[in-house]
Amino acid sequence: MKDLPNIYDWNKPYDILDVFDTNIYKDKFGVKYVTSASEQMLLFKINGHYVLPNRNDLVKYIGNGKWEMGWNNES
Repeated sequence: MKDLPNIYDWNKPYDILDVFDTNIYKDKFGVKYVTSASEQMLLFKINGHYVLPNRNDLVKYIGNGKWEMGWNNES
């Protein structure tokens, strides 16, 4: 069993992510595909960082592997 990091201390994100049973696939057009035992997620490259959008977020490709995120006011 893996030791869990103390999340109340500073950690590198991948140190925390490595604790979970996940696979991260390489970047393609500014998008990374992440799978775990129960979920599949897309991370979008926004301002140089990969971001997991909220359910109400909208994303738009702006070129060169970069994305822009906006908010959907409709529920």
